[in-house]
Amino acid sequence: MLETSMDLQLLHRAASAYYLDGLRQAEVADRVGVSRPSVSKLLAEARRIGMVRIDVLDVPTVDLVELGHEVRDLLGIENVLLAPGDQVQREYRGLGELLGEELCRLELRRGEVLLVSSGTTTHAVSHAAGLPELPGVIVAPTVGGQQESDPTFQTNEIVRAFADRTGAEPRFAFAPALPSASLWDSLQADPSFLEITSLWGRARAVVTGLGSPYLDRPALTSVVPREDPALQRAVGDVCLHFYDPEGRTIPYPGSDRLVRPSLEQLRAIPSSIALAAGPAKTVSILAGAKTGLFTTLITDVPTAEALLARS
Repeated sequence: MLETSMDLQLLHRAASAYYLDGLRQAEVADRVGVSRPSVSKLLAEARRIGMVRIDVLDVPTVDLVELGHEVRDLLGIENVLLAPGDQVQREYRGLGELLGEELCRLELRRGEVLLVSSGTTTHAVSHAAGLPELPGVIVAPTVGGQQESDPTFQTNEIVRAFADRTGAEPRFAFAPALPSASLWDSLQADPSFLEITSLWGRARAVVTGLGSPYLDRPALTSVVPREDPALQRAVGDVCLHFYDPEGRTIPYPGSDRLVRPSLEQLRAIPSSIALAAGPAKTVSILAGAKTGLFTTLITDVPTAEALLARS
């Protein structure tokens, strides 16, 4: 859904006149009945909300398929898809397009379940224009997060944005990521919570990010103890399952009460798609592949080359 305080129809008329009909801004102003400075504001807003997308295509410098196969063999997973260019700088647009292609390939049907995690990358791609129509597909969160102030950790809102883009049916987890012991006990009998946990058990696919090394993270969900000694060794996480360089998961205070699918549930999902890009994620990807928590990696060329160089 395109979110703006401006008139969407006016935005569309101005953007169509300028980008599709090739009119100059002065001519656009005459056509839509606004001032010349207003046209600039309308065009900028159309780009900001994604009504207009401008892409500068990369000149291919590597064989994306061959490089993807090399990384796939290195990691020992089923598939690796590569976007050209630096996707961190491009706000992960290329990862979103590849995710759209992968979801099309899966041919998710009405009533099937797709899980979505929180994080910077999943938050970005949940607004991607390349996501396919998924009518009747159920989209649900993998972790709680109602109390988070950082929107990248508000999994329900990521699910909502994903559903708005795809026409899927959203489901929400009305619980914090780390409930108190008493709330945790109450949730075990709550129908809405049990509905979410049942969706975890029958999911056809999951889209997740890979967290950066614990000590280097600029942002971290508020429920994870920042100074916990055990987590100092963590080089990444999938759905708040933190793992060390050997891919072994690391327990920490409160982790037994976290609202998230179990390791067994995550590993049982047929298609687990991890999204990660950037130099900081190379160790997270290498160790994460050992966990068995994702079957497909979507990343970019610089990250792929860094993975091969690091190995």
